[in-house]
Amino acid sequence: MDVLLRGGPGDGQVVPGGGETVVWQACLYEITSEYHHRSGRDLRVYRHRPDCCEPYGRGAEDRCE
Repeated sequence: MDVLLRGGPGDGQVVPGGGETVVWQACLYEITSEYHHRSGRDLRVYRHRPDCCEPYGRGAEDRCE
């Protein structure tokens, strides 16, 4: 299943994933109840967690992995 990332460095990316969270380029994205229609299909939206992203210096913390 493909999902749509919102916010952070991956904003707008469509990536394979599912479950409660998706990791993209060392950043954590969490599932939302939102869907977005793109290219003839409905994609689940995952929101960026800025406190769990290595470029912000916090991706190595246990609570973010």
